[in-house]
Amino acid sequence: MPRRLILTFALIVGLPLLVWFAGSQSTPLRSVAKTNPSSAPSMPSKEAVSAKLATLERGWVKNEGQWNQRALFSAPGYFGTTWVTKDGELLHVAVKKEECKDKTEKGKTCPTKSWVISERWVDGKVQAINGEEELGTKVNYFIGNDPSNHKSGLSTYRYVSLGEVWSGVEVKLKATQKTVERLFYVKPGVDPSKIQVQLNGAKGLKLSKDGEIIIKTGLGELKLSKPIAWQEKDGKKLPVEVSYKLIGKNRYSFEVAKADPSLPIVIDPILQSTYLGGSGDDYTIALAIHPTTGDVYVAGYTSSNNFPKTSGGAQASNNGGTDAFVAKLNSGLTQILQSTYLGGSGDDDVIALAIHPTTGGVYVAGRTASADFPRTSGGAQQTYGGGPFDAFVARLDSTLTNSSFQSTYLGGSNYDRANALAISSTGDVYVAGDTDSNDFPRTSVGAQVSRGGGDDAFVARLTADLAASASTYTLSINPTPTNGNVTSSPAGINCGSGGSTCSTSFTSGSTVILTATPDAGYTFAGWTGDCSTCGTNTTCTINMNTNKTCSANFTASGGGSGGGSGSGGGGGGCSMTGSASSMAGVWNILVWLLVPTYVLARRIKRMR
Repeated sequence: MPRRLILTFALIVGLPLLVWFAGSQSTPLRSVAKTNPSSAPSMPSKEAVSAKLATLERGWVKNEGQWNQRALFSAPGYFGTTWVTKDGELLHVAVKKEECKDKTEKGKTCPTKSWVISERWVDGKVQAINGEEELGTKVNYFIGNDPSNHKSGLSTYRYVSLGEVWSGVEVKLKATQKTVERLFYVKPGVDPSKIQVQLNGAKGLKLSKDGEIIIKTGLGELKLSKPIAWQEKDGKKLPVEVSYKLIGKNRYSFEVAKADPSLPIVIDPILQSTYLGGSGDDYTIALAIHPTTGDVYVAGYTSSNNFPKTSGGAQASNNGGTDAFVAKLNSGLTQILQSTYLGGSGDDDVIALAIHPTTGGVYVAGRTASADFPRTSGGAQQTYGGGPFDAFVARLDSTLTNSSFQSTYLGGSNYDRANALAISSTGDVYVAGDTDSNDFPRTSVGAQVSRGGGDDAFVARLTADLAASASTYTLSINPTPTNGNVTSSPAGINCGSGGSTCSTSFTSGSTVILTATPDAGYTFAGWTGDCSTCGTNTTCTINMNTNKTCSANFTASGGGSGGGSGSGGGGGGCSMTGSASSMAGVWNILVWLLVPTYVLARRIKRMR
C-alpha cells in the first residue's frame, strides 16, 4: 500500500511538472527582471518652455560706454526693451515687425513699427540709481568697428534701485521678458497717495473691470496689472487692499484701504504686454530641448550687434545685415549658457532647429542671402546657388562653440528656403522647404525629378556631417556562392561559379537588378542580407542609396543545402533546430520516465 501511494504521488506531481517544462521550452525565455526607472531627467514640453520664457529675468545692464550717455541701465528682452535714464525716467521701447507682402522681403525690407512709453515720477526726485543683486549672466557688446566701444563681461542685476523718489518712498525696478515690475516701499506713517506716475506716449488710459490700467499704443495694448500690497509682521506677509486711481488723462496713483500705520507698506504693480513683439530686430522662431541634459535651445535671426553671450561661440559677432542666431539656456531658464551668431554679409534666418538624438549635436536650417555663409567648405553644396535666397543647414556641437561647426548651402539659381528639419535614428538629416529653382540639386533620382511649377516643396536628405554625400555606393555578394552564380544589370557583378567579381560600385540612387542562376542539379533557395525582401525570386531589384551586401543561397535538387558558404555541398543530411529539437528532447524525457514507471507498476501488481 505505501508503495502504491508513493507511485501515485510521483505520477500526480511529476507529470504536470513535465508538461510545464515542455511548454516553457516551446516559447522564448521570458525575463522576470524589473525594469529600472529611467535615470534621464524629465523633459519640459515646448508649451511649458514658452510660458517660462515670458517670466525669464532679463537682468538690468549698466551703461559702460556701449550706449548713448543719456541711458544708465537697460533691460533688453524678447518682448521689448526698457531703459532707465540718468534722471530716473523709464522708457519702454517696443518694436514690431509687420508681415511681409512678399516672401523674399522677410528679414530684409519688411517694415517695422516702434512705440515708446515713458514714465515720470510726479513731484518726485531720483537721488541715486544703482544695480542690486548681481546675476550670474554676463553680456557682451560689440557695436561698430571702434574697439573702444566694445564691452564684454558686463554684469547684470536683478533690481535697479532709484532710492527715495518721494520722501519716505523708495522705488525699485525688476524686469522679466514680458513685464516690468515696480516696487514702492512706503515707510511707516507715510501717505501712499503721494506716489504719482505720469505716462507719456499713450493714446489713452482706462481702468478695466478687473482693476487693471489699460494703456493704448499704436502696436497694441499694455496693461498695468491690478496692484498688490502687503505689510510684514513677525515674519508673515499681511495683505493690504490697494487699487489704482486715475488722475487726469495720463497719470495714476494708489488708494490704500486699512493698513497698520506703524508698519511699512510694499505696493507692487506690474507693466505687461498683451502682444508678442521683438526688441529691435531679434526674433526667436525655433525651439528644441536637449534629450539628456534638458538644456533649452532657441534660434531665430537678429540685426543686433549686442546679442548676449556670443563671446566664445562658433561665430562671436554679426557679419552684417540680419544674422541668424542660436542660444542655449539651462533647463530652469534662469541663465543663458552660450549663444552664437550664424551668417555672412547678407541676411540669414534660422527657421528650424533639431537636436541629434545620440550625439546631442545642434542642427539648424533656414535661408541665407550670403555668398560667404560660414563653414560651407567641405559641405554637400559649397557655393551659393543664386537667386535672392538659398536654403542652408548648419551643425554645431551642444556647446555652440567652434569644435564641430559645419554648414552647407542647399539651393539652385532661384529662391530656396528650408522650413523643417528632422534627424533619423541613423543620423541622416532630412530637410524640407520650398523652392522656385528648376535646378535644385540632386533631384535626378528623386521621387519627382522636375519642378511642377510655381512654389514647389522639396525634401532633401544629407549625411550627419553635412558633407558631400558619396557619388557611388558599393554592392557586394557575400559569401561567394559555390553552386550557382549572381550577375547584375547594369553589369559589374559576376560572382560564384561563373565569375569572381563579387563587389562593385554603382551610382548613388541608381537601380540594380541582380539575377541568381543555379548550377546543374541545384535550385535557387532565396536571398538574404539586404536582398531578403526579394524572397525566392531569382531576380532582385534594389536601390543603391547606401552600401549593400546580399547573399544568394542554392540547394541541391534532391537534398541538403548548397548555399553561399558551400557547406553541405549537394549532399543530403538533416538536422533538428530551434523549438522542434527542444520539444523532441522533452518527449524523449517523458518516454524514458514513463517506461520505468510502467514496469514498476507491474511489479507492484505482481506482489499483490
